[in-house]
Amino acid sequence: MRPNIIPNRFPNIRQSINPNIIAAGLLMAWLLLLLACDIVPATREPIAVSQSDAPAYTKALVEQAIKYYDANGRDHSVDFYNTDDTVDGDWYVFIIDPDEGIISHAARPERVGLTFDDLVDSAGYNYGADFARTTSDGEWVSYMFLNPNTDSEEQKHSWVVRHDGLIFGSGWYER
Repeated sequence: MRPNIIPNRFPNIRQSINPNIIAAGLLMAWLLLLLACDIVPATREPIAVSQSDAPAYTKALVEQAIKYYDANGRDHSVDFYNTDDTVDGDWYVFIIDPDEGIISHAARPERVGLTFDDLVDSAGYNYGADFARTTSDGEWVSYMFLNPNTDSEEQKHSWVVRHDGLIFGSGWYER
């Protein structure tokens, strides 16, 4: 015989407990636990601008990365923008800390740690100096760079913006 776990002074409570409410409550508690433990994977909102307008799409992607950084902080942003999930064709976000060098580069992770002085293209152009000079207004910088999608060197056009002491950038390749 099963013991009565609900006191007799509430005889009808067993009939009024809906199992769906209990399941929903447990699910909500589980999700809150995941959020509290920081286990829920990071995501980003879709960009409303079409990739066919490469300059506008690039600017929107950098703006989105800055908003993500403001909402989630440096560590989460660096981790997030170092994942393959953030590479979208030609587009990916790179983040540079002037004191540490590149801290996020999902498409070419071997570049993490490179400094402004290391950012020189095959023609000898130090595009890192232009990155270093950028302001919060942003700047376009064009240089030759190895496209990870085609494995060939192509002209890259990057939009770089200084925000909170970091440089956020993205770009596309001209074929």
